[in-house]
Amino acid sequence: MMIQESTCRLAGDRLAGIVTTPTGAERRGACVLVNAGVVAKHGPFRLYVELARRLARDGYTTLRFDLGGLGDSAASAARAPVVERTRGEIASAVDHVAAAGSGPVIVGGLCSGAEDAFRYAERDPRVTGVVLVDPFAYRTPGWYPRDFARRASGKALLAVGAFTPLPLRTRGARLVDYQYMPRRESTRILGALLDRGVRLHFVYTGGSADKFNHAGQLAAMFPTLALGDQVTLDHLPGIEHTQLLSEDRERLVEAIGTRLAAW
Repeated sequence: MMIQESTCRLAGDRLAGIVTTPTGAERRGACVLVNAGVVAKHGPFRLYVELARRLARDGYTTLRFDLGGLGDSAASAARAPVVERTRGEIASAVDHVAAAGSGPVIVGGLCSGAEDAFRYAERDPRVTGVVLVDPFAYRTPGWYPRDFARRASGKALLAVGAFTPLPLRTRGARLVDYQYMPRRESTRILGALLDRGVRLHFVYTGGSADKFNHAGQLAAMFPTLALGDQVTLDHLPGIEHTQLLSEDRERLVEAIGTRLAAW
C-alpha cells in the first residue's frame, strides 16, 4: 500500500505534527504516537518515522506530533500540572484523526510516551488500543533468580574470555532517570481499560532488564487482573531501549506491526 505524509497544526496552531496516511482503499484505523521523553516527533533514531510508515502501509493513519515545548511545538502558557497539559495535547491529536474519519484510535509511545498514552486512554472512550514500549515494570519474586542467573552466566563467560561487555551506551543505559508510575496507578488504569474492552500491546526490550526479564512477568505484576486475550506482549531482551542499531528498530517495528495487523 502506498502512503503520503503531510504536516498539521494542533491545539490552536501551537503544536506541530506529521500525518502519515495510507492511500489505498483499506483503512484499519488511526494511531497517535506520543513523544518519547524529550525526543521530538521523529522518535529516538527516527523510530517513530519508521513505525508510522509501517503502520500506514498496513492501513493505519498515523499521527506523530510534538508535545508543547518539544521539537516544533510551542510551550503552553497554561499553569496547569504537566499531566493535565499533556492530556489536553494528546486529546488535540486524537481530535484531529477522529475528525478525519480515520476510524478506531490507538495511542502509544516509548517510555514516558507509553505512560502518557496509557494515562490518556483511560479518559477517552474513543481509544480502543494502546501500544506501550518499555513502560512501567515492577520486580516480581521470579525476577531475582533470573537476574542472578544472568549475571552469573555473564561473569563465567567473561572469566573464560568468551564474553566481552558492550560499552554502556549499547547496553540500553538511559541517560535520563525517568520516574515510572507506581503500581497502584498502573493497576487501576489497566483494570479500567480492560473493563472497557481496550486492547493493549506491551513491548519490553533489554533496556528494561533492571525491572523486567521474562515474558511471564507481566501477568505476575498484576495478579489481581485477568489479562486474557486483550493483552499481548513481545519481550525483546536482545535490543536496547532506544534502538540505536537499525536492525533493532526493524525488529521492534515488525513486532508492533504484526500485532496491530491482528487487531
